Amino acid sequence: MEDRNCPAPMDSGMDAGLYEEMTRCMTRMFNRYIELSRRSYTYCDDVKLYPNEIRTLRYIEVSSTTNFTDIANQAGLTRSAVSKMVVKLERMGLVVRYRYYPNQREIYIRLTEKGLEACKGYERYHEEMRRHLSDYFGALRTDQKVDILAFLNFYIAEQKCLPE
Repeated sequence: MEDRNCPAPMDSGMDAGLYEEMTRCMTRMFNRYIELSRRSYTYCDDVKLYPNEIRTLRYIEVSSTTNFTDIANQAGLTRSAVSKMVVKLERMGLVVRYRYYPNQREIYIRLTEKGLEACKGYERYHEEMRRHLSDYFGALRTDQKVDILAFLNFYIAEQKCLPE
């Protein structure tokens, strides 16, 4: 049975060579994304952080009170995994634990100055990436941008149609 939410197959008249080149390029792009998500980055003072670690620091930065459960829910991790990560971040001098007066039983986490510095480094990195993309996309015509966006949405919808 055909899923009505799935887009129709691609036009068979598309140049086969161009289709193959696009497929190879997309595969390289996704492989690169996976590779980058497994790599640590230095955002401050030679402190290397993995994506999950810096995302955790960013979540702590924007929250007024953050406990292990909050982080686990936000990151999609178990409390045990969060506990191990917090221990590692504590050893690096990026976070400290504390007890909040209204709830003395719960342990909360906040950033140290070094943790704030790492978050600022992360923001600078992403601002530079946004600037590069903005330079590229700024040079495109509106119809080209619309076509790229339509293709990305099409591809995302296609992934939902794959058998599990």
